[in-house]
Amino acid sequence: MELQSDELIAELIERVAGEVGLVVYTLRPQREFTDEEISQELGIEINEVRKALFSLYEIGIAEYRRKRDEETGWMEYYWKINYDRERDIVLRELLKTKRKLEAKLEMEDSAVYYICINGCVKVKYEAAMEMNFMCPRCGAPLDYLDSTVAKEKLMEEIEKIDKMISYLMESKSVN
Repeated sequence: MELQSDELIAELIERVAGEVGLVVYTLRPQREFTDEEISQELGIEINEVRKALFSLYEIGIAEYRRKRDEETGWMEYYWKINYDRERDIVLRELLKTKRKLEAKLEMEDSAVYYICINGCVKVKYEAAMEMNFMCPRCGAPLDYLDSTVAKEKLMEEIEKIDKMISYLMESKSVN
């Protein structure tokens, strides 16, 4: 499976900041810019641009400084995209996702679950026993949930993330 660092970065940015965030990121501005400039240049609502920029800020790809406009008294935000940190940020986010998936896999491994036949609830065996194997919401029976498929999917996702992490680590040591 050939992985491209740029594809991983684009996927992360779109997941975190949406399509608008990805568009702003791919503009690759070389200087500081305001959310208003980007909004006008792209013809996108300023609130959407701000939301995307703050999402990029939350993961460390964007940074900003504020300055009061002398005429209006409003605060203006001057943004900058940190393209030099992108690989480290993607690596950090992949590791975070991997930890969450591993915790979920451990939960699936450590318990037996029962699920309402109408999909209302998923409960551990102990809780299902207390409920006499009846759904507390709709009264339908609770059936044993075979989590084999879910565990396999979690393991596949973890394996995929491991490959991405290896790729990023290798390409980082080359640079």
